[in-house]
Amino acid sequence: MDKRDMAIASFTSRSCESKLVEKVRSGDSTAMGEKMRATDIKHALALVILVSLVALLAFVSGCTAAGAQIREPYTYSSDSSEIYDASKVSPATEQEVLDFLAQDATDKNVWKEAVYECGHFSADLWWSAYIQGLEACMVWVKRTKWDKEEIHWVVKFRIEDDPRNYWLWIEPSSDEVVDEGDYVIQDTFCGEEAFNLCKTWWEESLN
Repeated sequence: MDKRDMAIASFTSRSCESKLVEKVRSGDSTAMGEKMRATDIKHALALVILVSLVALLAFVSGCTAAGAQIREPYTYSSDSSEIYDASKVSPATEQEVLDFLAQDATDKNVWKEAVYECGHFSADLWWSAYIQGLEACMVWVKRTKWDKEEIHWVVKFRIEDDPRNYWLWIEPSSDEVVDEGDYVIQDTFCGEEAFNLCKTWWEESLN
């Protein structure tokens, strides 16, 4: 199995409770009532805080439906004979890449198991960058998440920002700048390899 087949295989494979434990047998009923009301207020406040935290978590993790778009598999080019054109792309400054990411809508897509996963995000972002003339690569990586090792895809952009030349790593589902050191690289697809991989993936998705 060559590295493209391996990449395709990796791409397509994928409370707060409370209760009373004791019944009050005696005592001042008024005082007890006030105590229970105070407890109820505390529980209500705790619930409000919990709901707020859940909402915040959903927002920052991109799990909210507002503004999201469902993306189904499609072919990138209606012309099956189209070939990669290296003359279209060149390195960019970091600000140019960040401006591109702000305009690109790939991060608004919704993850859907076996239909639209991390590989699709990276392919979409890479293709958009190619169309905009930005030099980028798709990187097949392993990462550790919640103490579990998993396969993932990211996109890196070639930056020439004098006097610094480097690669800017991007999480395609959120446009977050990430650290290369957080990943173990399995393979890298640039230029024509990335172009052909994108087209192959979508053809596989449609079959």
